[in-house]
Parts: sequence; structure tokens; C-alpha cells
Amino acid sequence: MDAWQVAMVIATLPLLIHGAIRWETAVLALAIGVGYWLAFALNDYFDAPFDRLDSQKAQRNFFVQQPTPGWLVGAFSLALLAVVAAAFAPFGLAGWLLWLVSGLVAWAYSAPPLRLKMRPGLDLLTHALFVQTFPYVVCMVLIRASWGLLDWVLLAILFLASLTAQLEQQARDFVVDMQAGSTFTTWLGQGRVVRGLRWMTAVCLLIALVFVLTGTIPWFLLPFGLIGLPALLHRFWRSSEVPRSERLVLLSTTAGFLYTGVIFCYFLLS
Repeated sequence: MDAWQVAMVIATLPLLIHGAIRWETAVLALAIGVGYWLAFALNDYFDAPFDRLDSQKAQRNFFVQQPTPGWLVGAFSLALLAVVAAAFAPFGLAGWLLWLVSGLVAWAYSAPPLRLKMRPGLDLLTHALFVQTFPYVVCMVLIRASWGLLDWVLLAILFLASLTAQLEQQARDFVVDMQAGSTFTTWLGQGRVVRGLRWMTAVCLLIALVFVLTGTIPWFLLPFGLIGLPALLHRFWRSSEVPRSERLVLLSTTAGFLYTGVIFCYFLLS
């Protein structure tokens, strides 16, 4: 749930900031959420052989619990991609190109033979560029908004948030990844990655604080920071052997999603 919720929240931000709230863009934000749900579902499908190595991951992976034929996964994915394409189509050539890029990246990140998530360096870069930053860029491009300081600040925060989220996940999955393949964390070492994760989290928080104090970040975005703050601070006080609290992350993303819905409806109906 946290994957598609975060994607929809991020896709909505440019619409709120640049006054592009209308039914067409609302459908676009919804389609982005659906697209990210599909991308993470495909990731689980291709991760199933490796998730079987860990009892906890196996319990959370639908395709470990319910083995599904590849042809059925492919047919369902194509059908859902066609639905998403209908939301991108009204934006012309740019919409079709971004839809195509989205589909290719979702496949290349998880599926063989590329499987970028198991290629040290490319795993971090792909996650940082496409998981939390890409929904923002997509909406900015499609609504043809002019980039301002606030947009660049948010993009920097999203980039660091996405990068640290991937490092946090790789640190959690270190043992399984050592058996299943290689990642940036298995290459550099778990201890170093955890220390780097904390430093980058501190930089992310500092950037947010500076631009809140200078007034660049508007008031209605402040609750997002407060909602996500406990999960970020948890990285500092737990030991490197303790994984992140999945319940805390889910509660944070759900609260942010509900708050986004309230703000979106307010702007849409006003």
C-alpha cells in the first residue's frame, strides 16, 4: 500500500502547487498510483524465487503464497497498462512518451535479463530517479508548469527520500540479497550503508527545515513533513540490525494519503 499511496501523493503535489486541479489531472494522478501498484506487483512476481529464502518476505509476497502462471501475469499487466494509457493519452505525445518510459523502467528494474535492482549503483540510481521523483516530474511536464524554487526543493527532498528508502530496504534485506545476487549494499557493506543512510537522512531533514524557515515551503505541505518525520527519526535511534517499522511506515503513508485527499477535494471543489 505504501508504494501506490506515496506515488499518488507525490503526483498530486504539482497539481496543488501550480493550480492544475481538474478532473483530467485527477484521473492522471489516480493512473499514476495504479501504475506504481502494478510496478511493485511485478517486482514481487520476479522476486518470488528469492523471497522464498526468507520466511517473513515469503509471507508478504503474494506470488510465493499463490504461484501464478507467467501468461496470466503478462495478460493482466498489459490490460492494466492499457487502462493507465487512457489517462496519459489526453496529454498528447508527451503523455505517450512518459507512459512508455514508465512501463520500460518498471520492467527493466525487476525483470531479467536487465533486473537493474540487482546491479550495484544502477539499483540506487533507478530507485532515486523513478520511485519518488518521477511522479512529480511526470505531472510537471504534462501540466506544462514553470519550474520554480519550490519545485526544485521538493525534487531534491524526494530524490534523497527515495535514495535513503532504497538503502534502508537493502540494509533490511542484506542476508537474502547475499544469497540471491548483488546490490549496492552487499557490495559496500551493511554497516557503511547504514551510516550513510543516517547522514543522507539528516541532509534531507536539514534541507526541509531550511526551506520551511525561509517560507519557501507553503503551510499546506507542512503536515506531510510532520507525518513522515517519525519514520525518518526512527532510523537514528534503532540499531543497524533492527529493520524499519513497517507498521510505522504504513501508518505514515496512509495518513499522508488521507490528508492529500482532503486537500485535493478542497482545491477541486473551491
